[in-house]
Amino acid sequence: MSQYLTVEDTDYVPAGVVLTLPLIIRASAIIDGRCKREIGVKSYNERIPLTNQRGHLSFYPVKDITEVKGRAAYGITGDNFFGAPGFVETDLSVLDVDKEIGSLTCGNSEFGAPYAEIEVTYTSGWDPIPDKVKVACGLIIAQLSANANTNVKLKKDVDSTIEYFGNNMITPEIADLLSEYQYCSFR
Repeated sequence: MSQYLTVEDTDYVPAGVVLTLPLIIRASAIIDGRCKREIGVKSYNERIPLTNQRGHLSFYPVKDITEVKGRAAYGITGDNFFGAPGFVETDLSVLDVDKEIGSLTCGNSEFGAPYAEIEVTYTSGWDPIPDKVKVACGLIIAQLSANANTNVKLKKDVDSTIEYFGNNMITPEIADLLSEYQYCSFR
């Protein structure tokens, strides 16, 4: 469960807004939903098909690669007579990763065959949480605390009219703040 602000982070919310843990958790969940990922550092494990010994990790920036397993394109004898070998532990030195964007290049197996697919365990995210995310969280909290029913846009008691917002708490300003932290698939 993400929490991008603490109750003491009053600098990130408009004056008069009281930070509470439930509001912080709701706003952080809305940010995670918008970005389709957690902003903080988290561990991931994924299989990556390689094309010309190149591939791409789904989540970046990459903090650390902890484990790599590879499946060679063909067997020890150079053909597929015995079928493709399974995943085997691989030395981390065969992997060259651009940690900012998650692209990777993989060397050959210990028998000289290129890898067809690798399985990578790694950590990705931002530490500390960027100020833009904290500001976005504060703006969402201000929206949540301003209205008890967060989906109501306008209430008129005279003719019993109620207008509702869409199901999105993300304003264009908040979307702009979060744009560089969204999950972006390269596959």
